[in-house]
Amino acid sequence: MDMKLADLKLRPSLLRELSQTGYKVVGDMQHLPTAELLRIPGMGGNDWRKIAKALGREPFPDLKKRR
Repeated sequence: MDMKLADLKLRPSLLRELSQTGYKVVGDMQHLPTAELLRIPGMGGNDWRKIAKALGREPFPDLKKRR
């Protein structure tokens, strides 16, 4: 959880937005629900999946895998 957000290789504009709002490491975002994470300006699907993986969350918990 102490992984820096810069280590996730997020887009520079999103990284700047997150640092301006006070988020430096992944653990700072642990308390935010998924909906709030996606409301952050500049947060796209690919960046969100990287953050969700670093937080240990399943990006699509209700999605059933096809076989």
